[in-house]
Amino acid sequence: MPTFQSKKFVPKSYQNTLAASYRSSLSRHPFLLFGLPFIATMVAGSFFLTPAAALRYERHDRKVKTLSRDEELGLKRTQGRKA
Repeated sequence: MPTFQSKKFVPKSYQNTLAASYRSSLSRHPFLLFGLPFIATMVAGSFFLTPAAALRYERHDRKVKTLSRDEELGLKRTQGRKA
């Protein structure tokens, strides 16, 4: 029985595409074409998500402050009734 060829079938229409050129360049420059865009995405995501996280914590602080005021008013009312 003959063995299969180790070479994969690549159609001629695939050879001139952007994906084919990217794949061949990736083996020569892996960090430049894969690692650098990945790290850039992580850094950019950090900068874009920082304001969203700040907004979340500011909203939480606002809720805590309003509850503290309401609790303070409630404590003053209950102390006035006891006395």
